[in-house]
Amino acid sequence: MVRDDINWPIIYGVGVNIKTGEIFPANFPDKGPDLPLRMARHFTGSHQVLDIYDAAVGMLRIGPFNYDPLRGVDLWLAQSDEFILKHLSTSPEVEPPHFAMQVRATLRYIQDNQFPAVTVFRNNNPHYFRRDETTGCWTPVRY
Repeated sequence: MVRDDINWPIIYGVGVNIKTGEIFPANFPDKGPDLPLRMARHFTGSHQVLDIYDAAVGMLRIGPFNYDPLRGVDLWLAQSDEFILKHLSTSPEVEPPHFAMQVRATLRYIQDNQFPAVTVFRNNNPHYFRRDETTGCWTPVRY
């Protein structure tokens, strides 16, 4: 769809009923565990898409991985939300309202964990999570 000469998404999220194949609009407020860590991987240059969820055991696995330190994080964090939106988004006109907040959280994470192989994935151990059946929240699991 085009609004004021700007390409605009018709829909932001899609769900699929796996029993019927029905596709429907969906909103996913829970983006999963360790979001700043997962986003840091992309901010620092990794473009590989990973399959991190094992449906057979119902577990999500993050890492281990490392990335190169990101220069200028302090400068990015000192900028306004509008500046971050304009310069770190591929489509600033149509980003959701939480975009700048999420980017800031990721930049702070990168600033605090310049070498995740050392600070985050000690002993080269991945992070495992499973959904709690009662609350629906992701909980860390020792595996």
